[in-house]
Amino acid sequence: MCCLTLHLNVRAEGSWVKLISPTPATLRNCSFVDELNGWAAGDNGIIVHTSNGGDTFVIQNNPVDYYINDIFFLNKRLGWAVANEFLLNGTTLLTTTNGGINWTAKFLEDTTRIFRTVYFLDSLNGYLGGFGGAINKTTDAGNSWFTVTVDSSEFSGFPIAKFKFVSANIGYACGGQIDIAGVIWKTTDSGSTWNAGGYSPEPFYNLFIKNSERIISVGGDFEYGVQISKTTNGGSNWNYQSLGLFGQAYSIDFRNSKEAWMPLGYARHWAVSFDTGMSWTTIPVTDSAEIYSVDFTDSLHGWAFGLDGVILKYTYITNITNENLNIPSSVTLFQNYPNPFNPKTKINYELKIADFVSLKIFDVQGKEIQTLVNENKVAGSYTIDFKAENLPSGIYYYKLETGNFSQTKKLILLK
Repeated sequence: MCCLTLHLNVRAEGSWVKLISPTPATLRNCSFVDELNGWAAGDNGIIVHTSNGGDTFVIQNNPVDYYINDIFFLNKRLGWAVANEFLLNGTTLLTTTNGGINWTAKFLEDTTRIFRTVYFLDSLNGYLGGFGGAINKTTDAGNSWFTVTVDSSEFSGFPIAKFKFVSANIGYACGGQIDIAGVIWKTTDSGSTWNAGGYSPEPFYNLFIKNSERIISVGGDFEYGVQISKTTNGGSNWNYQSLGLFGQAYSIDFRNSKEAWMPLGYARHWAVSFDTGMSWTTIPVTDSAEIYSVDFTDSLHGWAFGLDGVILKYTYITNITNENLNIPSSVTLFQNYPNPFNPKTKINYELKIADFVSLKIFDVQGKEIQTLVNENKVAGSYTIDFKAENLPSGIYYYKLETGNFSQTKKLILLK
């Protein structure tokens, strides 16, 4: 087999690691402003905060003990959150000016407008979105709010899930209703007026803006699974796509210009794209966690939050040495050795490029017996030991999947 020999050894490993959480309460939304400072919020009025990149998370005291729908931080000092105890009783707005050391609560007087997401463009101008297509705006840091103009189209009255802005003037909101429509709103005058359009049969839960022209909205439902809708011309046209993946995309963020991650909630998988969202594959979440929110501050650091207070951290480490490195010219899965074996055998494989790798053992009925590899790997050659002390004699199979490569080979256990 041909290999290319280099004198520069570049090793990069990325993985999601479960962190110690200070709460068992579900965390649904998060907001990070840099690689050190971030917040997450959810059930029972819980807000957790890290100031050291996730080494520790602490619970911040705040005046509410009921569900926090959304949290948003503009910088290390200024943050806002929206909470609802009972949907028909109006919305509570939480505000901090010192990074959450102190939170103040303000009950929004108009109980006919129920809000579930908050976004601030700068320290003064912010937006609330909620049920019935309700959008309010503030120009004084949230001290007062006023109703903006939303068009009267058939889609404008659906619930709003998230806001994102391209610039001071141009912004988007997404939302919708299950089994009816996924809706995207757009403003070109700093949120004073909004126009809505239906671009999918199921609701959207989040947006990612790559630039002024390229935007992705993501969502889905229980029956039809994950969906996305993309524009490459600033929202003039949207291209809907059902990905055929189980779950719903509750959040989306890009680790770098090409690699995107979407947590699929109750499906306990990630949807991951390595080609700017053109194609997607699923990856099991660490410890089978149920994740609802993800945030990358840069290509090296990311965080995810979910059910039962789970917190995951993504770390991508690159080490460079002057050792020789043989890079395989293709992906190859070798026959295990020895074969037949008792009770241990070795499985070798080679990678041409860094990618996510899955290596699993199955019985003759196709039932998964053991996962040997389930993580990102750099280019190179690998040897995995498979121990079968607790398995009966018989024929088994091992399957390697990475990128577009998939291959299965047979191994025989004789005791």
